[in-house]
Amino acid sequence: MLQADQVSDARIDLLNRGGTRPLAYVAVDEIHRSHPLASRVESAWEIGRNTAWNSVVLDIRLPAVRSFLLEQRVAPAMARGFSGVFLDTLDSHLLTTTGQQKAADFATAQAELIKDIRDRYPDALIIINRGFHLPEQAHERVDALAFESWFEGYEPAANKYRPVPTEHREWLQLQLAHWRATHPDKPLIAIDYTAAAEPAVGVANRLREAGFIPVVSNSNLDRLGPTQPEVVRRQVLVLHDLPREQADQSQAHSRLGIFLEYLGLIPVYRSALEPALQEPVSDRYQGVVVWWEAGVSGNRLCQWLGREVKGRVPLVLMGLVPGSPACQRLVSDQRLRIPQAPVEVQTNQASVGTFEGSRMPNRVPLAMPSLSSALNPWVTLVDSKGAGYSPVFTGPQGGVALGPFLFEPGPDNTAYWLFDPVSFLVEALQPGLHPGVDTTTESGRRVMTAHIDGDGFVSRARRPGAPQAAEVVLEDILKEYRLPHTVSVIEAEISPGGLFPAESKEAMATARKIFRQPLVEVASHTFSHPFFWRIMEGEAAPDEEDTDYGFSMDVPGYLPELEREIPGSVDFIQALAPEQKDLKVFLWSGDARPGRQALKMTRELGLFNVNGGNTQPLSYSSMLAAVWPDGRLVEDEFQVHAPVLNENVYTNLWTGPFYGYRNVRESFDLLNKPYRLKPSGIYYHFYSGVYPESVKALHEVYQHVLSEPNTPLYLSEYAARVQSRYYSTLTLSADRVYRWRGVHHPGTVTVPEGYFPDLERSQGVAGFIRDGSKTYIHLAGSSAALVLAKDPPEGPFLESANGPLTAWSRQRQEGGPWRIELSTAGHVPLELQFAPGFACRVASGHQAKQADRRWFRFSASQVSGLVMECR
Repeated sequence: MLQADQVSDARIDLLNRGGTRPLAYVAVDEIHRSHPLASRVESAWEIGRNTAWNSVVLDIRLPAVRSFLLEQRVAPAMARGFSGVFLDTLDSHLLTTTGQQKAADFATAQAELIKDIRDRYPDALIIINRGFHLPEQAHERVDALAFESWFEGYEPAANKYRPVPTEHREWLQLQLAHWRATHPDKPLIAIDYTAAAEPAVGVANRLREAGFIPVVSNSNLDRLGPTQPEVVRRQVLVLHDLPREQADQSQAHSRLGIFLEYLGLIPVYRSALEPALQEPVSDRYQGVVVWWEAGVSGNRLCQWLGREVKGRVPLVLMGLVPGSPACQRLVSDQRLRIPQAPVEVQTNQASVGTFEGSRMPNRVPLAMPSLSSALNPWVTLVDSKGAGYSPVFTGPQGGVALGPFLFEPGPDNTAYWLFDPVSFLVEALQPGLHPGVDTTTESGRRVMTAHIDGDGFVSRARRPGAPQAAEVVLEDILKEYRLPHTVSVIEAEISPGGLFPAESKEAMATARKIFRQPLVEVASHTFSHPFFWRIMEGEAAPDEEDTDYGFSMDVPGYLPELEREIPGSVDFIQALAPEQKDLKVFLWSGDARPGRQALKMTRELGLFNVNGGNTQPLSYSSMLAAVWPDGRLVEDEFQVHAPVLNENVYTNLWTGPFYGYRNVRESFDLLNKPYRLKPSGIYYHFYSGVYPESVKALHEVYQHVLSEPNTPLYLSEYAARVQSRYYSTLTLSADRVYRWRGVHHPGTVTVPEGYFPDLERSQGVAGFIRDGSKTYIHLAGSSAALVLAKDPPEGPFLESANGPLTAWSRQRQEGGPWRIELSTAGHVPLELQFAPGFACRVASGHQAKQADRRWFRFSASQVSGLVMECR
């Protein structure tokens, strides 16, 4: 249930796609003075005041008032995608003399409104709050009845929480008797109120035992109540001190986000320059991280952190903590002091000085916290007076990592972690043992993707006949490597009315040939390749002399605008594709930093949007400090980052050496060990088909990726997995069963080493594989249910496959072999590898080559109803 004027279209769409039905809150008898529609209320409609809520009571008997509610409140909400309405304040008319004297007339008018809603929206979900006085025909038209204050209530006039007196509950029981007798199949929703979150669980359990659907919150209804099954908190509030629109440029995003994702957590970024959150924190966040880069503007924020966060959820402070007293108290109960030089640096944790960087700072010009026996120091400083300090430590309430002890700095803003950020965050945030959604691995093998931006399509290759670069990529790469590819073009580069009309006929023919390839997914790379997306949404443009390439391709008489770049290019490129192939992906160009409107357009077109981020780890250039997270939220819109940057940056902006993209092989390796942070994401432009050395580099990259076991996916499939990380909810039932709800469903989840899937109690769980400090668990289909155990499972299970699993079941036949039935949706000839210890065979009609008793290769890439028997 949501206030329609306080929720975005993106959030409504997200809820619907995830199988949750959003309801619009509609106050029937009154309207708050601050409501956006309050100015449209005519004075003749007003019959009184509700002083407790500062609202106006309306005369719903008037047809104009009912029309106002239907046309101005209900209809716009339903048009935006709400699934129904929650009708509240049905008894506010009783606050007025007229309402008391004409109560029956008001009930009739309310019933008329409900009838009008049901007639116009027959499939809408209608819930009423109380409404005991309504005629039976109104009750027949609603889907559920809610009421407030069964065990615990709230008095708005006195601003007081209180237990509900027995006589009040007895009165409610009498009102509910008719409903229960007449509508036994319609739910009853009990809404109770508690000042603190801790008693809410017990109140919810009592309500559930009484036969109600419980909702237990605070008076503002902005605290998430306990549910059954329990919703597992996986979000982490990440605060940075840059302006909101620069969140993706903050170190909190660009250097920390990926490690939160690796731990199965979901970073939610917010600028510390904005007002502090008003809603509670402990009900929705696993922890809070603050990363200060400027070290200013902190006192009010730190007061809020001390009041609402510290001691309630883990709090991690990083960077340059402001010098205000409130901020200093968050770091230490004792006053922070500047160590007296010279300073001896001691390491207290194995990864400090060995993870990436090794040179510890020899000068410490900043105030540092003193050593404390209650904390776990990672770095200890001893100054010339023998005083001890700890700039990096963890403890029961979180952790602290202060500059300059985060990174060893390198040239050109490169940086190397001075300690293992994953181990630090595990100790500080205490993420627990819950499974986390993974985007790097599918069916036990590392994901590989390949996508091509359209730039350089018509460039001429340096080879006999000078074919267009796109023809070279088609013949040398796409036909050579029979793998899923996501391929885009730029409309203005290949169209007859674009920049190269003399090249268009050949280019259009090649584009059609490419899109006809069976393993090519169609994408758009815009109309004119904008280099600065946000200027189309009102952001100030840079001076043209400060740009490398201008603002876009120089199409005569055209200035970039979103409608032409996004839906316009999509329509053009879709017409080049075979009839049975839908364009699925929009690939950002230039700075790849779209604003909310651009992201909204792609979402409303039903497209995945990808590109951006700045992931380019190299041993000589930042290593894991150069790994960006999988995506970024822009308000309620979402952008998926490219897994790894393209050949343009590996060739010094295509100035050479043109074989430079071969260095991405090192990036892929760094992104796999010690932690698997990204898939092997091959990403380049058509202009890589120009030079012999750039084509050779592509072959070297493909061969490197294919030398290891992998699961090839289309870029849209990878993007769906990233969305499943950010847009799925993890629930845990009373009998310890994990399930996922939301947009898309994860194919792989991870748990810490030492835990395994209980395959007897789980459903749609095919097996697992261990890699590093994690166990990767393979899920099949859209309704997997996972139970964890400390002991390895008995019986055969799938160790790995090279395609996504769509179905899996396993059964032990009495006195005989285990019977496994599975289905897959891969893109290359299927390979299956079962765990050691069992001999397996194909028991259905599927043809397979068997290398040994647990490894099988099939001619088909997708199989349905494959039956295996294992002994």
